[in-house]
Amino acid sequence: MIYLFIKILHIFSVFIYGGFLFTDNLILMKMQKTLSKEKYDEVRAYFKEFTRVLVPKALVVAVITGVLLFHNSFGSVSEDGLSNFQIVLSIKAILGLWLGLRGILQVFFGIQPFFFKSHKLPFILVIIIIFLSQIMFNI
Repeated sequence: MIYLFIKILHIFSVFIYGGFLFTDNLILMKMQKTLSKEKYDEVRAYFKEFTRVLVPKALVVAVITGVLLFHNSFGSVSEDGLSNFQIVLSIKAILGLWLGLRGILQVFFGIQPFFFKSHKLPFILVIIIIFLSQIMFNI
């Protein structure tokens, strides 16, 4: 029952973070092309104001619950080495931890990333993580 609760909490927090990245990369970028600079800056400021409250907390919850799910799902390593499932799960975990570390350092400590300052790379990584989560049980 606790595992199910953690998994649902993880899914909701990932939806919040992924939805933020989706909106930022696809919707707001399209609005930038159609709105005046002043109007776009106003819309962007509203978006930033509303997301700043929820998205960082959702990212922290996603990372913590992801670590718990990883610990529960990874299993033991056989004599033959890592299974395909364990390899894909490890790749997902590394990408998720990188996203979490980047977000936590940026939001809570004010440390700006040296490169990849836009949300395009995190958006692409979230898509890759979602794709990996769908195939890891089938390989």
